[in-house]
Amino acid sequence: MNFMQGAYGFDSLSTFLIFLSLIFNMWHGTRFLGTLLFIYALFRVFSRNTYKRKKEYDVFYSYASKILSKVGIRLPYNTAPIDFSDIAPLISNLKYKINQKRQFKITKCPNCGQKLRLPRGKGKITVTCKKCLKDFKFKT
Repeated sequence: MNFMQGAYGFDSLSTFLIFLSLIFNMWHGTRFLGTLLFIYALFRVFSRNTYKRKKEYDVFYSYASKILSKVGIRLPYNTAPIDFSDIAPLISNLKYKINQKRQFKITKCPNCGQKLRLPRGKGKITVTCKKCLKDFKFKT
């Protein structure tokens, strides 16, 4: 999953442009402008020219901080762009959880609240909690 390696990534300006494009895409008359803003935001995210993207962010930060300072809000400058290089373990963890949900039914012991993982498709079974040793019937 190295396609984002070296790319600039999401920052506050990209997030702002995507949010603005979603607002402009609500109306038919401004849909073209909204689409252009969205394409430009994606271009910024996947760009490998980090120097120019940082300069664009500096200009955005100076104007946004002037506007927000009048309201009393301070925009943090040192927020790093979001890095997607660690997304592969998250996806594999999600696949594992979905697979576990298909094969097993998760329930709680009615006595102590301990989570129990039971096999699906076994019908009505008697379950013994390993924590409190209480027996109860459960349909899987």
